[in-house]
Amino acid sequence: MRKMNNKSAVSILKIPLVALFMVPTLLVIPTSEPAVASPIMKVSSGALTAPPPPEPSIHSLANTRERGHIYQAVGAVIPGGGLSAIVNTKTTTYTAMKTLSVDYRLERWTGTAWVTFKAGSNNEMNTNLLNASSDWTVMPGYYYRVTSIHTAYDGSTTDTSKHVSGTVLF
Repeated sequence: MRKMNNKSAVSILKIPLVALFMVPTLLVIPTSEPAVASPIMKVSSGALTAPPPPEPSIHSLANTRERGHIYQAVGAVIPGGGLSAIVNTKTTTYTAMKTLSVDYRLERWTGTAWVTFKAGSNNEMNTNLLNASSDWTVMPGYYYRVTSIHTAYDGSTTDTSKHVSGTVLF
């Protein structure tokens, strides 16, 4: 048997490498302009606008008594069937307040800004729980959310808390 020296082994390895580099390379060159998305698009979801940008979440569930009287302040919009938007808000305090109130608005996304679509309010005396709700007819193809301001007054001090709900497409 013949012994192969290192010089001939290197020569044998060079042959596949040279062949690999000689293989033609396929380049793809676009022949038209790249596609650009429209800022306002009608997507298959039925939306007439692009979705609103994400916003920082505003949670209104107090962790300690140091935040004042209000323990919970929330609002939500839920589909009620068809074009019915049911808006619910809830304000809870640690103890009964002289006055609890909530001002809330159903807002619609225009594609560039949130605008007030409908508004409501409610108040109760000598309680620690206030629920408020409304049932409004909305326009299809738009995103909606609820913004609510909850207020608790104990007779000498007033505490407020703001809540912004998630969005719903109708």
